[in-house]
Amino acid sequence: MAKDGKKIKLLLLKKCVTAVVLSAMVLLTAACGAKRVETLTYAVFPYLPDVGYYQELIERRWSELEPDIKLIRAEWDCYYDGVPEGVDVVMYDAVMRDTLIENGWISPIDRSAVQNREDIIPFAMEGFTVGDDLYGIPVFLCGNFLIYDLDSETLTATERITDLSGKSEILVVNSDNPENRPQYVIEAVADSLGEANPTVDGGAEDVMALLDRLAIDSHQSDDNTQVALAYDSGIGEGYIGYSESICLLKNRFDRTGIKSISFSDRENTLRLYADAAAVTSEVKGLRYEKCLKLMNVMAEAEVLTSLSEKDGVAQCLLLARKSPYKSLAEKFPVYKRLEELARDEKNNVILTP
Repeated sequence: MAKDGKKIKLLLLKKCVTAVVLSAMVLLTAACGAKRVETLTYAVFPYLPDVGYYQELIERRWSELEPDIKLIRAEWDCYYDGVPEGVDVVMYDAVMRDTLIENGWISPIDRSAVQNREDIIPFAMEGFTVGDDLYGIPVFLCGNFLIYDLDSETLTATERITDLSGKSEILVVNSDNPENRPQYVIEAVADSLGEANPTVDGGAEDVMALLDRLAIDSHQSDDNTQVALAYDSGIGEGYIGYSESICLLKNRFDRTGIKSISFSDRENTLRLYADAAAVTSEVKGLRYEKCLKLMNVMAEAEVLTSLSEKDGVAQCLLLARKSPYKSLAEKFPVYKRLEELARDEKNNVILTP
């Protein structure tokens, strides 16, 4: 009986050791599998002036940091494409922030995960913060500015759209374009109420009637590119547009200014669109960590500085980081003005579609 008992104990011990070894192997295999992130799929904001150039810069920088992880380009439009299925990192406009969060399509990140976050303009960070959660790293800013010929005494003196109430057909404005007109309506309501993100959409009728009168008829339905090119060809004294449209100007670039004006008879309520890189909700574990690294590359000062100049031409992008403006302004004076617009302490992120 003693021998039998000893044999049983040895058998049990052997089984236990085997079980422990097998468990360790399973855990080791799982751990090794978790470390193998071979690809990441990402999508940049599709409305940038040169999407391909931005992707090239991201991928060049990424290859220096993670040469064994391949980046795969994807297309995703935050306004129209719904769930970003199969995409690890996306870029979205803050007007879609609440929609993406409510649908569970993006995940929050810790503020400490943002590299050089003190370099990001504070209001931009606030625009992607809900409670204690940060939903992305701000990269770009954008707004509806008055872009005008510096030789125009009228537009140089203009601070409010109503300052032009005695004028007609002096601006290239796409006030009949179905994508742009709603933006101008909200701008007018925001300035009239003094609220960056108004919850009402009425009360802009008089301002829109004035804008229609100021607009040159033959260009009221133009897209944004056509508006800038029409102005550059000598039509009108100025136009309403985004800062990046200035890079399209060949003939009037050197004598063109840019400023924010009120779309009402009241003080200007400063509002800017903002785009951020975010991680999608299906990403977990080590893949999540790698996505945070990719998001930081997309928002890196060096990448954005390079993006802001191409073939010796200023791209006139409004950036959410402070540091690129200094070196850019040394080469292109327009960036000094863009920095002033981006860093105005009264700025607010636009959150209302």
